[in-house]
Amino acid sequence: MLAFLYEASHPVPRKELAAIFWPGNPHAAATNLRSTLRRMQQATEASPLPLLLVNNLTVSVERAALSCDLDLPDPSDPVARLKAGSDTIAMQFLPSEGKGTTALDTWVRHMRAKRAALLRQDFIALAGLPVAGAARAELKRAAILLLEWDPHDDEVRRWLAQPLGSVPAEAIRPPPNQAPLAPVEHQAATIGWTPPRLALLPPDTALAAEQAGSVANALVEDLTIDLCASRMVSVVAPYTSERIRASRDKAGLLERHRVIYALDTQRSGDWLFVQLIFMPTDEVLWATRFELNPQSIARQRQEMAAAIRATITHLVGSQASLAEHFGEKPEAYFAYLRGVQSLSDLTLPAVRKARRHFREALDHDRSLGLAMAGISRTLSTEWILTARGDADLLAQAEKFALQAAEYSSEHASVYKELGVSRLYLGQFDESLDALQKAERINPNYADVLCSHADTLVHGGQPKAALKKIELAMGMNPLSPDTYLWTAAGASFFLGSYEEALGYVERMQDTRPADRLAAACWGMLGDTARARRCRLRVMRDNPGFDLENWLRTVPSREAWQHELYREALIRAGF
Repeated sequence: MLAFLYEASHPVPRKELAAIFWPGNPHAAATNLRSTLRRMQQATEASPLPLLLVNNLTVSVERAALSCDLDLPDPSDPVARLKAGSDTIAMQFLPSEGKGTTALDTWVRHMRAKRAALLRQDFIALAGLPVAGAARAELKRAAILLLEWDPHDDEVRRWLAQPLGSVPAEAIRPPPNQAPLAPVEHQAATIGWTPPRLALLPPDTALAAEQAGSVANALVEDLTIDLCASRMVSVVAPYTSERIRASRDKAGLLERHRVIYALDTQRSGDWLFVQLIFMPTDEVLWATRFELNPQSIARQRQEMAAAIRATITHLVGSQASLAEHFGEKPEAYFAYLRGVQSLSDLTLPAVRKARRHFREALDHDRSLGLAMAGISRTLSTEWILTARGDADLLAQAEKFALQAAEYSSEHASVYKELGVSRLYLGQFDESLDALQKAERINPNYADVLCSHADTLVHGGQPKAALKKIELAMGMNPLSPDTYLWTAAGASFFLGSYEEALGYVERMQDTRPADRLAAACWGMLGDTARARRCRLRVMRDNPGFDLENWLRTVPSREAWQHELYREALIRAGF
């Protein structure tokens, strides 16, 4: 309310103020306004000047008593003013508001558009001047923010593609008949196509990169500027990308910023790992590693940025229609994404929560095969976690995977889930066929390699399985628990029990692998540790029956079946 009154710069009728902040019941709104004003006046009694000027008809603020981040520095310092304007846009004005249709939401969106217009005005004022150093950096930052706000601002894009300071300000001013800047939500409708959003997630926070002397973040910044000059994608500003990187609620921030592609980067010493993820399917479209050579880093940055940009442009172009589909039905996409995020925790509550999200996605888009594949995945995972040999779960899992393949045959993930369900049904050849098809569709999708490795484990090929899962972990260095669990299973059947336990110990949540850990300790002769694992298994699953479980676990080779039985018996089952 203070921001609203400060921006208004004149007394606002109490009735209008109450209706804006408490829409609905006028009587209740008037009461809420009186209570709020009274509490505010009590809280600021020590102020030398009254904060609010209130009478029976109107409310206003005493501007001399306030400082406000809506104010910008004097135009005589254009660099400081541009920085302040960029800060306002980057942090987003009242980020939790502006999504609905109330008068307050409308005002919030108007304020954001107004701040963007002011930033563009200050950007143009400084753009034609010869600048360097801090001013040059602030111009780059402002240009990226303006293109995030409006991906169709060709004047800013053309300026960004030129050496800074080389384009006169007049060259980027809009034609006389064009408005300075319109809210993006209005422009998209008139232009007809909005490029998909891309977030480039830096490997470190800005502070960590500075302390480590890392050039990896600088490479990502170079790449951001390169891609901003392209019409193929709309790039999320670095400030936002850094917040996404650091947030525990990545799905929420990705939803707010409508991100379709994420370039995930991870630094390890002098190496930078890069992978491009298509967020609607959680698929890795491309992955590679770069060595950061200190002796030739300037040339490297240019070469690496060019290579990554060329790859992104090619892949995004080839998936344009697919990205547009998800852009048209964002509710389905983000419900699906929340389901995928829930599956990062291998517990029954998390799996069932994920299933609810996938069903919600289908409510928004009945033809979303990826959501069907997600449901299939939850059913197969529940079959593993409950260890009851429930054949109905697997039958449903296969049914949903087959339906997913009908609707989304171009996606590797649907064949991955088909392969998983058929593995646990004991259909080894059919499982391998589905997983090989998934791998042909997307050879860089590490989750497919993990599922392929799991089928090889159960199919009596643990050596080939370990090689396959190591390849998956190389593509996804921060390996999920399922990767480590699969590697542990392969190591167990190779007789490498200590190595298997090493993989289990690296899991964030070791409980799903307690049976396997107990078997390893049993074979190593450590009965005390084996029994501790057994007690955890029985606590989580009191109805566990060894012989029943052994009858349901698919094993192509009899020696695997007997080895697992012997190990679990030694563990006390």
